[in-house]
This record gives sequence, structure tokens and C-alpha cells, in this order.
Amino acid sequence: MSVLRNACILHAMVLVCGGIWACGDDVSYLPDSGLPKSDATVDQSTSDGGVDATLGPKLLMTYSATKGELASFAVATKAVAARLSLPGFQETQKSGANLYLLGESATDTVAKLDTATGTNIISSWNVALSDAVDGGESYSDPVQVIEVAPNKAYVLRFNRNRIAIIDPTQSADAGAPTGSVDLSSLLQANDHDTHVDMTGAVFDATRKRLYVVLGNIDINFVDPQGYFLLCAGTKSTLVAIDTTNDTLLNLGGTGPGGSVVLNGYNPQVGVFGGTILDTAGDRIIVFSAGCNPPGVGDAGAGALQGRLVEAVDLKTNATTKLLDANAQDYPGQLLWLDATHAFIQFGYGAFGSTFAWNPTQTTLGAALPATPDVFDYDDAGHILGPQSTYETDGAVGPTNVISVTLEDGGVVQLGQNPFQQTGGFVGNATYVP
Repeated sequence: MSVLRNACILHAMVLVCGGIWACGDDVSYLPDSGLPKSDATVDQSTSDGGVDATLGPKLLMTYSATKGELASFAVATKAVAARLSLPGFQETQKSGANLYLLGESATDTVAKLDTATGTNIISSWNVALSDAVDGGESYSDPVQVIEVAPNKAYVLRFNRNRIAIIDPTQSADAGAPTGSVDLSSLLQANDHDTHVDMTGAVFDATRKRLYVVLGNIDINFVDPQGYFLLCAGTKSTLVAIDTTNDTLLNLGGTGPGGSVVLNGYNPQVGVFGGTILDTAGDRIIVFSAGCNPPGVGDAGAGALQGRLVEAVDLKTNATTKLLDANAQDYPGQLLWLDATHAFIQFGYGAFGSTFAWNPTQTTLGAALPATPDVFDYDDAGHILGPQSTYETDGAVGPTNVISVTLEDGGVVQLGQNPFQQTGGFVGNATYVP
């Protein structure tokens, strides 16, 4: 397993990881299991643009190969309704009432998409700012947008130490942020990559706080073969920002600036469920990928540690380990439904599995018979997304668009081959009702 996948937040490098994960096993998906399937296939002649606003529910899927691609798949008609060509790897995300497209290595932009089509850009903002450092990454890598008001949203930038603030009501073309919040005072001594690695955030409307998870990993501290992210002697932390005045708050924790020190290390990004606000429990759930301690002598790395799901009590700052996942494959997505129902994915792409999990239990439940490579929830008991397949001889098979019923694992194939690009990897999936 590559360190690049261990540090999943390094999105610009995921292409390499995808190649590593695609090696090896011969896999054939969607066997004749008796589960319901559809004969529907995607009409690849569907033209881009001109989408009827009455399309209904859509599944937005991103892909990256020689260039990026966004496909808007109409669930009712089981066809791609529109596509958007992208300069590189990008992700879609819902926040508040809006839909966003996050620019990764190719650009420093965040765009607001028309929810009717899922592909028409309404406004965009350049979030490069001016806080790049000599020798650091050339791009800021925006990983999540969090709306706190119709005219205010925070943009997390993994490769920088300032959170950009934008006004989603603006009609702009590469517009400028309206402000920023500086987190550079929270950089830890052994974090030599010069940035705090903001990975996920949630907005607590009651407290008027933006809670932000910082990975505080050193992306350059890897084993000699480059396969494992090594534990850098730093701690992942939870910090808070007062959204009324954009100032950092002292939470009374033992980390820098009074931040809360987490048990896990290398947290998953927010768009994949890495940071979740459990309003009913008044706590924040954090899903972390872990790290390997440096090996002794010629050993490249020690045993994995810090791969877990934990909860932070917002009243007491107490942290509780909910699931030890050090024996599992690399984390994919966490879908949190309530305090006793969740679904959690381990492994990448066609080699991943999604398990039912009762968060009051310390062990996983049964795995779903099939799972999309990436997925989103439709608020009606299903996860939907693209699923790559392989033939029995190891050759790449079609990409299926599937819907999985969480209650019984029933699979419906909605379509095939939604992307015009080939030879790359899927980014993420966003369901738009």
C-alpha cells in the first residue's frame, strides 16, 4: 500500500495510488447473486449541456485520466444528461443549499454549480491567496467548502495554513476571497512540510463555531521505499473558529492553542466522511487512516497505528475510541446515519468493501455484497455510485453505476460507462435530489 494512499488527502498524487491499488487480484464484480439488476446502459451519445431543469435526482461523478471529467447522471432516466470537462482531478460537494466543484492540483479554484444540471458553473473563486512558501507545493489544494450563512463559506486548503472565506452569493469569475483565517500558529515542531494539513470541518450553528480537524502529518516523512506514511511525532488535533469574528478559540485542550488532541492520526478528508457533526450526541466524529512508526534498523516501518474512528464530546473535549481499524485496509468513506447505524468502507476502488457498523459496538457488522468505488447517500436507504470491474483474466471491465439498498444489500445496476475518459480513476460521487 502506497504512502500516497495512506495520506489520502494528497489528492494530486492519487493517480499513482490508483495504479498501485489496481494491481494484483483478478476480480469479477456483480456476480449472479440473485440480487435485482437492470439492463439499462448509458447512452454515450447524450450531448453535453442543454439539460432540462426537471431532470430530477442526479448523481454527479468525477473521474481523472489525461484530464478530468464530471458526469451528471440522471437517476430516473438512467443516462448521462451532461458532462463537464475538467483541467485535472476535482471533486463535487454539497454545502448548505449549494453545490461546489473543488479544484485540486490543476487549479486553485472553487466553483459553484447549478443544482439543476450539476455541470453548469454559476460562479468561481480563486483561493490561491498569498501564503505559499518557498519549496512548498505550488497549489493550495482546496478540500472542502463549509457554508455557515448564505453569504459566507469557509474553504479548507490542505497545502496552506490559511482558510479562505468566500461569499457564495457573489456572481464572480475567479473572484477573490472576502477574508481568511490564519492557522499557522498551530504548526507543530516536527511537522516539516510547513502546513497544518486541514482535512475536514463542520459548522455548529448553536455555538456559532467552525470545528476544523488538522492532520499535522509530515507528508515528506515516509519509509525508504515510499510505501508508508511514518508517524512524525506530531498529533492530529481539533480546533475551533468563532464564525462571528473569524478568530481562533482556545478549547482548553492540551494541543497547540488549546486544541483537542486526537487519538487517531492522518484523518480522512471531510467529503469522504472524515469529519462529521453528530448533533444528537453533541459530538464530532473523526475517521483517521493512521501511520506507521519508523522501523528499527533495516526495517522500513513498524506496525500500523492510529487507524480508527473516534468521537470528541463538545461539552467536555473528551475523546472516545469507537472503532479500532488498524487491522483493516485503507479507509474509504464513512456514512453516519445515527448513533446506532453507520456504514464504513475499507479498501480502494474495486478492491474495497463497505460494512454495516453499529457505532455503539467496537466491531464491524456484515459487508455489503457489492459496493460502489465511491458513493453518496440518497436519504432513502440507498448508496449510489460508480463501480469499476475487472474480468477474470485481470483485464479492465466496464464501470457500472449501481444503487445498493443498505437494509438488505440489494443491488440495482443503473447504467454503465458514464465516463468518456478511460485509463484513470474515479474521484467522488455526489447525490443531488
